Amino acid sequence: MRSIAEYVEGRRILPSNTPFPGPWRNARTPYGVEIMQNFSPYSPIQTVAIIKPRKVGLTTIMENVVAYWMSEMPTKILYSTATEELAKEWSTTKIEEVIDTLGFRNKITSNSYNPKSHRSGSNLRYKEFAGGRLDIASSQSMDAKRQKDIRVLMVDEVDGLDKQLTTGEGSWIEVLKGHTLSWGNRKKIAFFSSPTTDENSQIKELYEAGDRRVFIVPCPICGKPLELKMSIDPMPYGLHADTKAGEILTAYYLCEHCGEPIFDHQKKDFYSSDPHCLRFPQKKLDPCHWEPTVKSTDEYYRSYSLNALYSPLGMVSFTDVYKEHIKAEAGGPDAMRSYVNLYAGQPYKDQGTRPKLAKVLEHRGTYPAGDVPPGVLFLTMACDIQRGSAKERGNGSRIELSVMGTGLGYRSWIICYKVFEGPTDDAYSGAFEDMYEWMKSIDGTFYSREGIRFRISMIGIDSGDAADGRADVVYRFAERWNPFCYPIKGFAQLTARRGEKADIPGAASFKKYRLARIGTAGEYVIEISTAYYKNLLFSRLNIPPADGPQQKPGYCDFPSDMADDFFVQLTNSEKRADGSFRDIGAHEVMDTVIYNYCLADAWLDAQVRIAKEQRRAAGVDPTLIELTTNSKTVLSLLETQLLAYGASQDPR
Repeated sequence: MRSIAEYVEGRRILPSNTPFPGPWRNARTPYGVEIMQNFSPYSPIQTVAIIKPRKVGLTTIMENVVAYWMSEMPTKILYSTATEELAKEWSTTKIEEVIDTLGFRNKITSNSYNPKSHRSGSNLRYKEFAGGRLDIASSQSMDAKRQKDIRVLMVDEVDGLDKQLTTGEGSWIEVLKGHTLSWGNRKKIAFFSSPTTDENSQIKELYEAGDRRVFIVPCPICGKPLELKMSIDPMPYGLHADTKAGEILTAYYLCEHCGEPIFDHQKKDFYSSDPHCLRFPQKKLDPCHWEPTVKSTDEYYRSYSLNALYSPLGMVSFTDVYKEHIKAEAGGPDAMRSYVNLYAGQPYKDQGTRPKLAKVLEHRGTYPAGDVPPGVLFLTMACDIQRGSAKERGNGSRIELSVMGTGLGYRSWIICYKVFEGPTDDAYSGAFEDMYEWMKSIDGTFYSREGIRFRISMIGIDSGDAADGRADVVYRFAERWNPFCYPIKGFAQLTARRGEKADIPGAASFKKYRLARIGTAGEYVIEISTAYYKNLLFSRLNIPPADGPQQKPGYCDFPSDMADDFFVQLTNSEKRADGSFRDIGAHEVMDTVIYNYCLADAWLDAQVRIAKEQRRAAGVDPTLIELTTNSKTVLSLLETQLLAYGASQDPR
């Protein structure tokens, strides 16, 4: 007996008005093979739920299942969809094309032929064939509510169905499932749909009731198993893009294991039945496959989730997804909802999100506060100024600061966190003077356990609003630590000015940060896009700790003895659906960390400029300089210097 995948391979002919006209090839959408096989008569699987985006071919794959049961294993089938219009379109175009291209039109015939009725066995509501019948119904159809004896139930656009019937029968899903009861463990049920909202999504509930499978592909560079996640800038892995003059040139997927880019054309490599990778070309890799993420209470129930990154080569590309994400961010909640539903294949959650505190607490490392752990290459220090409130106990004026280390893969380590209480209205007394004396006592230096000396490379101080007088005090204090100290001014989002190159292009092109002149003597303030760096922080806090000292790129580490309240403040903001952030409690810790991320970017960018100037002076080809001189190479050079000079040297 042929399986469904074997039945359609090379036999089904897709029409010329489809993305891939010609013979059906399972290799184009390998994620569909297991799903189809679940519906073969010999498979014990009874129920399948699929939460999906658009343009991954799942509806076409389910048409293969219907055709198989019509032609090879005739039985009673019910195809149900959300509306009469969708049911009519599927009946008159989709399934008719499948019947013709698979060549079983001759099997479509009336099971109760009467010469006077001229029944053909085919109309909008049903297709009759020898040994069975396909009924086509919508949630608006009274016929779908009548008692039926169905072996194969296909429910498309589940989230377009009403949860409860208005006529008193109860749940639509349960009514449809009831049609299959007499078939016992031989029944076959499929629920598949793009989701709607998190609160109302029925396909989400059906997916979570199963074993929640994800599709794993081998990285074509390092060969390690990889789940393609809808992670987009500023995550250290996931979807990124090359841009020029504010235009998106091409997007690629950064592997979370090796950090190398995977381009759209390499889908043919990780979809291959005999995959290989560039780093280890002789190594035998596991082909792409589904993996369950939880154990279902029903061993005969499987559930699957896909996103648009898995779309076959030639349909939705990585660049298409990236552009849609940028457009959605600019378009507000409605545009983002469409993007989340149709590209991420996930229900839209119309409420703020933030990292879970319990998970963030797991980021405590093995080093004590004040020590510089292995991996750190340079230090930055960020300060947040709080004027406090005389009426609120425990909320006096103060300076809160954190020192952060940065290493390869943009990993970060918080080295220490300090609070200096006292007046903040004078650059030469109170909290400012206490902070100055503390820095002088340690010479701005921290040490590793091996005795390696690290001096703080760059300092930033929140300057607040000029109207409250704080900015001028910070400007004056920054002069005491010139040229390593800069005032910082936060903006929700920095829009790129005319003629200014955007860091993240698109309809809402903006800068991560920029230097703005504040005087005539060369003083500058660092303007920072707080939304960008909060996104960066949240994404990095969501990177789970790995076993052992080797962590993923972007992972952030904290001292083993850091107080719980530090982590509470670190997560005291939530991201809204429109991309904005809402603070929900004291968040000074978070501010110092996002300022440190900005300072690390600014310092690295400065080192890149210096390195480029040095290479130009040495006569290196300009194109080669642009291609091979970046923050990644600067970090690698710092690591080399650190290893070469040893414990007695400053890695700067």
